[in-house]
Amino acid sequence: MKNSSFTDGIIHSPKPGNVAGGFGFKSLVASALLAFTTTVSHAHSDVTLNAENVESAEVQLFGLISPNSTLELKMSGPLELITLDLSAEPTDVWSEIRKNLSIPDLNNRAVVVRERALLKNKRMVTAMLKRSEPYIYFIAQECEKRGMPSELALLPFVESQFNPLARSPSAAEGLWQFVPGTGRQFDLKQNKWVDERRDLVASTRAALDYLTYLYDMHGDWHLALLSYNWGEGSVLRAVKKAQDAGLEPLIDNLDLPLETRHYIPKLQALKNLIQSPERFGITLPKFPNKPYFTEIKRTSDVDLREIARLAGVELDMIRKLNPALNQPVLYAAHSNTLLIPVEHSAKIQASLKAYKPAKPYRSYVVMKGDTLSEIAQQYGVKIKDLQRMNGLGKKKLIKPGMKLTIPNTPKQESWES
Repeated sequence: MKNSSFTDGIIHSPKPGNVAGGFGFKSLVASALLAFTTTVSHAHSDVTLNAENVESAEVQLFGLISPNSTLELKMSGPLELITLDLSAEPTDVWSEIRKNLSIPDLNNRAVVVRERALLKNKRMVTAMLKRSEPYIYFIAQECEKRGMPSELALLPFVESQFNPLARSPSAAEGLWQFVPGTGRQFDLKQNKWVDERRDLVASTRAALDYLTYLYDMHGDWHLALLSYNWGEGSVLRAVKKAQDAGLEPLIDNLDLPLETRHYIPKLQALKNLIQSPERFGITLPKFPNKPYFTEIKRTSDVDLREIARLAGVELDMIRKLNPALNQPVLYAAHSNTLLIPVEHSAKIQASLKAYKPAKPYRSYVVMKGDTLSEIAQQYGVKIKDLQRMNGLGKKKLIKPGMKLTIPNTPKQESWES
């Protein structure tokens, strides 16, 4: 992927779906509308999906292959209308998301294909929904704070199946699938200690910034989403080509790569699932409409394995909320924020108070035949640091029996070690 300006069409990696952040925002919906009761109809409420009305070619969906063409999703009866009282306080995350859905629905054959894939892979879809628990409330709230459609909170399902450790062949990482160059463009730190492309708070900020910028550019959420996937320069050229041919810049009128053409149908199928899970024979997991995690600021390093042991919680639980860390140690100089589950906050806070960090130095007694270079290599430190800490120089050399102070330098460790 090339680093480039926003409008040259190559902001993303060669594989569509890798994004970065942006600027400004236009308010979408007047807040007064939320005081009214709205009637919403479900798309495709009387559709039968089979080989006669759906393309039979295999198409990827959320990393899956769509089901075979003999599968049928049958629904009958009159068009079902559901009345949503938007003035009522949502009792769970899904109700909160339904309350703020505002992107115009897309109804075409590609959406039906994606719905078939969801139906075929119920077990995988259920696992994906459950995996979103630590993150979905936060993202939905960030969308609401900005006045953005809650459909955008569902995008990580399409991008990464809500796996914060997801990595694409083009080196895109995290829930929002940033490639390295675009991550750096939007202030997402990437070094051997931390990769903020996987950081829930930082990457969500960048992704929503970018979507805001795209909506301000196009004034249309469908075009903004296409740009998010393909790059705004490419979409602008496709729009101009359609307009030059006398066509409206609608998805079906744009010359799009296959991946991008199916991007919004994937999101629409998920939106339909969240609105009407019974159509798919899926029960949405019960996620309360309240924060899953809280933030702790650290001014000193902390070994998360020891914190998990002291608190009596699974280390994996802490890792899920802090996937940006490349090792199970939080080095405050590189990342000073730790996310912890609200449910276990008291235990983890207590373990942090009881935690005794390792000393910032060690001692070593010089043996006969030792050299400063060998000692530095043995402990993974720089010779000049040994000299500085021990007042050594050209005139003061080491000798047997001398006690040296060795600085403790961070070493990269594995979460599995």
